Amino acid sequence: SSSFASACCLHRPVSRTTQVASLKSLTEDIERGVREQNTMLDGMGSSFGGAGELLHKTMDRLGLMLQSGGSRHLWYLAAFVVFIFLCIWFFTS
Repeated sequence: SSSFASACCLHRPVSRTTQVASLKSLTEDIERGVREQNTMLDGMGSSFGGAGELLHKTMDRLGLMLQSGGSRHLWYLAAFVVFIFLCIWFFTS
């Protein structure tokens, strides 16, 4: 019984050391993944910010164009939108 207890005690520290090492490796992998995701999200945020700014500028230009008395421009815009819609519909069907 004494030899069994000493054998268990010898295996327990190695087992705990192995467990600690694997937990440390796991936490390092999680940390690396979180850092990569944060970098990706930061990049997406700046991309969406740029797209939002572009859309805002486009809407400002459209408003300016409509204020300059261009009902003809409105018809051109409507025709363009219909044309794009028809092209997308034609290529998808």
